[in-house]
Amino acid sequence: MYNGILPQLQALTDKMKAIGEGRGASAADVATAWAIAKGTTPIIGVTKAEHIDGLTRALDIELADDDIAELEALAEATDVDTRGSWEHDM
Repeated sequence: MYNGILPQLQALTDKMKAIGEGRGASAADVATAWAIAKGTTPIIGVTKAEHIDGLTRALDIELADDDIAELEALAEATDVDTRGSWEHDM
């Protein structure tokens, strides 16, 4: 679904990858940690044992305020609406 907009997400995914590299984590782990830092409870589908390892890593990632601010700015700059068509404005 998002393949057409991947170029718009490159700076954001690069930043998540860079944050993860310093912590032995993937960009996906950082994305989960970011969601948690925002006060959400992400619901992650797990189909492989290594997915659980990633969730454990995400729980151990403490993002600095500067990292969160940069991720938020990069996300805003993508101008990508990730809300599903079934979701209502909050």
